[in-house]
Amino acid sequence: MYFRRIQHGYLIRLIKGEEVIKTLSSFVDEQKILGGFVFGLGAFKDLTLGYFDSAKKEYIKKFIGDDLEFGNLTGSIAYLEGKPFVHAHVTAAGSDMKAFSGHLFSATISATGEFVIIPSESKIERKPDPETGLTLLDL
Repeated sequence: MYFRRIQHGYLIRLIKGEEVIKTLSSFVDEQKILGGFVFGLGAFKDLTLGYFDSAKKEYIKKFIGDDLEFGNLTGSIAYLEGKPFVHAHVTAAGSDMKAFSGHLFSATISATGEFVIIPSESKIERKPDPETGLTLLDL
């Protein structure tokens, strides 16, 4: 990973072989980022994507091993049980150029990943919400 501090946050470039969520979460921890938002684009493989079934209160996951381009990753950064939690959704496509989207559980950079993190000024936490079964931003 390479990064540069900019006026309102960080520019980050992940390299081939780095796992997106794990690497971004480690960066948040190391830089002591209290919360915020992350945006990105690039290419990855070994994607585990999810869709939240609100009736069952659980994620339906799908693994896609192919190389994919992601044209948009949008996420929030908060803390859950004292640890950084990067909650991201992606829109990606393969060689057929048909896009799909969902909750990003994991993906490995296959070429490059370019990200911007915009930190918040105060700590943001997530708390379990019994009604939805999700851990939601505690605002």
